[in-house]
Amino acid sequence: MVFLLASAVVLAITYEIRTSAWEASVFSRYSKNATWRLQAGESKEISFPLDGPFDISRGYTHLPNFQQRLKEKGYVVTSQARQSKTALFLGRNGIPIPYDRRDEGLRLNDKDGAEAYHVNQNIQQFPSFKSIPPLLINILLHRENRELFDFEHPFLNPAIEWDRLSLASFRYLGEKLFGIPAGIGGSTLVTQMVKFRHSSKGMTSGAMDKIRQIIGGSLWAYRKGPNTIDTRKEIVREYLNGMPLGAAKGYGEINGIGKGMWAWFGKNVDQLMSDLRMKETDQDMLYRKAKTLKEALSLIIATRHPSLYLQKDHTILEKTVNTYLHLLETDGIISVALKKAALTTPLEFRLGAPIPPPLSLVERKGTDSIRIKLLNLLGIETLYELDRLDMEVDTTFDFDVQQKVNNILNSLYSPEFLGENGFLAPYLLQKGDPGEVIYSFALFESDPEGNLLRIQADTLNKPLNITTGIKLELGSTAKIRTMASYLMVIDQLYGYFAEKDQSDLLRKKTQVKDPLSKWVLNYLLYHPNATQEEVLKASLQRSISGSPHQGFFTGGGVHTFKNYKKDQDNRVFTIEEGLCQSVNLVFIRLMKEVVDYHTANLGYDVNALLSEANNPERLPLLREAMELESVEFLRKYYRIYAGKTYEESFAILCQSSEHPLRNWVILYLKENPEATLEQLTTAAKSYFQEKALNLTSLNKLFIAYRGKSYQLTDEAYLLGKHPLEVWLVFYLKDHPRALWSKVLEESKDARRMSSSWIFKTRFHHPQNLRIKRLLEQKAFAEIHRTWRAMGYPFGTLVPSLATAIGSSADRPVNLAELMGIILNEGIYKPIISFKGLHFGKDTPYETHLIKPPDTKKRVMSPLVARSLKDALRQVVERGTAQRIKDTFALSDGTFADVGGKTGTGDNRFETFRSGTGVVSSKIINRTSAFVFYADRFFGIVTVHVEGPNASQYEFTSALAVQVLKTLWPALQPLFTEKGQRLMLSSQPDAP
Repeated sequence: MVFLLASAVVLAITYEIRTSAWEASVFSRYSKNATWRLQAGESKEISFPLDGPFDISRGYTHLPNFQQRLKEKGYVVTSQARQSKTALFLGRNGIPIPYDRRDEGLRLNDKDGAEAYHVNQNIQQFPSFKSIPPLLINILLHRENRELFDFEHPFLNPAIEWDRLSLASFRYLGEKLFGIPAGIGGSTLVTQMVKFRHSSKGMTSGAMDKIRQIIGGSLWAYRKGPNTIDTRKEIVREYLNGMPLGAAKGYGEINGIGKGMWAWFGKNVDQLMSDLRMKETDQDMLYRKAKTLKEALSLIIATRHPSLYLQKDHTILEKTVNTYLHLLETDGIISVALKKAALTTPLEFRLGAPIPPPLSLVERKGTDSIRIKLLNLLGIETLYELDRLDMEVDTTFDFDVQQKVNNILNSLYSPEFLGENGFLAPYLLQKGDPGEVIYSFALFESDPEGNLLRIQADTLNKPLNITTGIKLELGSTAKIRTMASYLMVIDQLYGYFAEKDQSDLLRKKTQVKDPLSKWVLNYLLYHPNATQEEVLKASLQRSISGSPHQGFFTGGGVHTFKNYKKDQDNRVFTIEEGLCQSVNLVFIRLMKEVVDYHTANLGYDVNALLSEANNPERLPLLREAMELESVEFLRKYYRIYAGKTYEESFAILCQSSEHPLRNWVILYLKENPEATLEQLTTAAKSYFQEKALNLTSLNKLFIAYRGKSYQLTDEAYLLGKHPLEVWLVFYLKDHPRALWSKVLEESKDARRMSSSWIFKTRFHHPQNLRIKRLLEQKAFAEIHRTWRAMGYPFGTLVPSLATAIGSSADRPVNLAELMGIILNEGIYKPIISFKGLHFGKDTPYETHLIKPPDTKKRVMSPLVARSLKDALRQVVERGTAQRIKDTFALSDGTFADVGGKTGTGDNRFETFRSGTGVVSSKIINRTSAFVFYADRFFGIVTVHVEGPNASQYEFTSALAVQVLKTLWPALQPLFTEKGQRLMLSSQPDAP
């Protein structure tokens, strides 16, 4: 009975090994239950793969991290895969869920859903099983999986070859128990696919890992049912298209024999298919076939150790290939003639992949800006990693218009195009080389969701976006921010004074100190029924002189400013007209009034502070000013001396001073306190060498500093070049690696002593200079808060009236954001570049996310925004941007409502000398800008030239306006799209 039972078991096992009938039933049923479906909302239970090269590269492993980062940034999951219990069980136990793999990379869609950028991972692949040369199939199966095409058994499990698996198991036990090398394992093609896709580092880590690979391969093989004949053909194609071949310089990771042939031998997949189908009757054809055969075979063999065979030692690989050629001929896979031809044909590897033509970064600026934003959003380090993600992104771009804009911007380097479009004229490109000019353009569309980025283009052929990634001095465009600050002050003052009756206003008249408060107060006294809108309009009609013949205390000293046009010098302008004609001195004076308002609003009576020596607020302000000044000096010195040896610092301290001998004596006597005059003289002659020494001065210095202790309380010590500088040199000698924070902490006494001189009563004027400077800095800190609310990107403003005309610089995208605030009636809306992210389509990990509209913020009142918008319209109607007037013609015969502000930056590094003015001037760059609105759109054009060659150009802001005028034919479809013109005359206030 036992014998019969044992015989039955043996027969059943034998039958199962030959037919896989039981496996087909179990695995196909189990695979059928490993399902998922996409449902709304976030899945409460979902299993993501933990490791595996394919899962990592496609982003499935990182999806939990991506999802968490996105949720932290305000994104929500709108739909996600719901995995069945079977699928969850598999995933949680490290067994890949069976599904049809997609070799899809990043895809970007435009605003209408059309594909704009797609990383095609399917290049250099066999499109079908029939396209694979039979010779290549036979070689692969002979090498890796000889029983795979046993089609007499339709239910065969392709994940197991029992004889190879048994042999591999015995070898594995021999290695573990007796240390005998295991040799080649028992993996079939499908288990190898599971390994290099889903196992850690594409390798088998142990027996349990091998079992997971076999189960995963079996489930995948039976996912379409018990019959695996078609699946086995699919396995061959997928293996050949995905086999791991390491990486090649300039190409990246290589998966698939087609990509391997291209990277290592310069042959595409069509050549591979053609060569291996050649007849062997012709000698040339024979050797061509033999060469390609040997190359393909080398890659199949190299999958075992790609880094060794393909990157380190081609000699070992060639020997292995030649050995295997004999075996192929013996087993009848190749002919004798083909073997001999292959043996005499050496493998000739390329040094790297064939170099593709250089990519035009200019043409890809729009898509690259999106990709860079995605890098930051997802926390990915390289664009290479990003491009391999199985991710689809719906963007806000109009890439058709973007391409047209790119074409026009690049045409600006053609002399013929420049001539035909009026660029070779004064204040444009009549002077200077047009080939050195860099252009940028960005366009946004105001939408209830936010400000949608439609176009972002520039002509800089580098991976940097001018619009978002560069700080530029954009000249008079800063006057928009200045006027916004002014109008917001007027608006605040109206709100304060309008609540008071005439008697209260009369009492307040003797209390207000600053000119803006006085103006609003007087206006309401004379116009008691004036509305907020009337006061704002009247404030733009105030008259301000354009005269440059006045000095202004600002930035710590007295400065004068110039207008761009001399005929503006002797005129008086309304503020609105000053904006239209971009009169510098109008805005210098306007900024001075805003500074005075904030100073008074902080509670300071400047006249009293400066005139009354015993004013109780004077001493605290002076202490604060000197603390800031001493820290500023110390930071400057730290940048000079940090990281230098004492000898280097000693030389700098002595040689760069107006009093080198005095400083040298101080330092020498500190190091040599017992030195005699003779020793001092000898050392001085040696140090200063050829320079003539005043021995009388040396003798006086010796008497003055001999025997001093050189502590911080020692007045003689403080007579050096600058006490903080001397202190720092000695401190760094003893603490050469001290960080700035430590230096700042340890320098408290030194800073206090270095500032002690100014508190003496005889220094009243220097005290006033520092108090005035501090008050201006405090006022600019208040102005900076206003500017930051309006999207200004930097952490500080230059505390100088020159900020009104551009000295604090800006970033094009943030200046455009300000125009968006004005267009949106004072409401800040976020810039939206993409609407949704779609990961892993048709996979068990599919996830959709969107970012709901951010909460909009009101940053200025609607009436202030309208006043600004009206004033900017006048810049186009009759001001510096008049050349763009009547350009934006719409299909219905009307014109778009257009306004904006021009700006020119002639940015120089100038050296001054007291009493003589500028002694040198080195140009840094020249810029032209036009920030604008047009109906529901807004944007910015910038033009700039970097470096000393900028001095050759004379273009002004007119150049940026001319560029926009030239771009209009490309932009027109956006404005007339679907016949819609969304007028933004009435939008509800933000919550």
